[in-house]
Amino acid sequence: TMAMILDQPHKILCCQCAVVIEPNAVNMCVNCLQERYDIGAGVSKQVQQNTCRGCNRFERRDGSWAEVDMESKELLALLLKKPRGLTQVRLIDASYVWTEPHSRRIKLKLTVQQEVVAGAVLQQSFVVEYVLGNKQCGTCQRREAKDTWVAVCQVRQKVEHKRTFFWIEQLILKHRAHTDAINIVERRDGLDFFYEARSHAEKMTAFLQGVAPTRYKTSKQLISTDTHTGKGRYKFTYSVELLPICRGDALWLPASTAATVGQVPRFMLCNKVSNIVHLIDPKTMRTAELLPLTFWKKQFASALTRSCLAEFVVLDIEIEAPRERQRGGGGGGGGGGG
Repeated sequence: TMAMILDQPHKILCCQCAVVIEPNAVNMCVNCLQERYDIGAGVSKQVQQNTCRGCNRFERRDGSWAEVDMESKELLALLLKKPRGLTQVRLIDASYVWTEPHSRRIKLKLTVQQEVVAGAVLQQSFVVEYVLGNKQCGTCQRREAKDTWVAVCQVRQKVEHKRTFFWIEQLILKHRAHTDAINIVERRDGLDFFYEARSHAEKMTAFLQGVAPTRYKTSKQLISTDTHTGKGRYKFTYSVELLPICRGDALWLPASTAATVGQVPRFMLCNKVSNIVHLIDPKTMRTAELLPLTFWKKQFASALTRSCLAEFVVLDIEIEAPRERQRGGGGGGGGGGG
């Protein structure tokens, strides 16, 4: 019996509420510790979070803006840097709490730990509410203001049907090549991309050269000059013109161009358009490549486009046997017999 008593764990009473507990550094139960020490009191429970209505980006603590998705890990990392006093405790877990989409609220459930006294670590969970407010970012402010752009990239294709241009629009959206633009304006034969830095316009021009047959010209206009330092402020224009040939067009090549491409027939079909134009002979199925530089040296227009095609429905097929040629030998044989 004495051995059984010694094997049992030693228990004590809580010094506050006299509940039987295991011995610890402060000889207090968890409930009494939480009543006496509130480790989450120094953490802000309601935080203001600014978002831009124009681009749906979230403002960071340092004033910059980040494009993140709702309830994503990136947004969680951004929000955890906002509450004051959170760095004074040890963060154990953080998760989203569901809210109404139209409530303009984001709630996070945080679990933190802190050592209250020597050897006694207390853990506590609480909810932090983020109130979403509207604030216009600097990029959207410059977009709505006038004469704030530094460079513009003018993309044009002078054809009736812009199949190649529509395909390039999909590539721009796929590769997110338009994210640096502060404004995009639709024109008669294309689009204008406005940028706040010259390097962004050069980046767009290089992207278009890599995916489509193009040529471009650059120009600059002096806006203002500092008479003391001699420095001037310029606006740069990059004019990009797409080759006026689309997939499915019928081409009648100039004689010199047909010889340069590779002694191909003058009548060819455009099979594919990338950074070069792929041609195919409809009779022999021979392929050739037309470089943009070769086209710009001697320009020509498409003979027929897809709008000129007519659709036919095949109802029946009759296979005819090859006919044998009748020679004059049969007539001569008849004359000899007579």
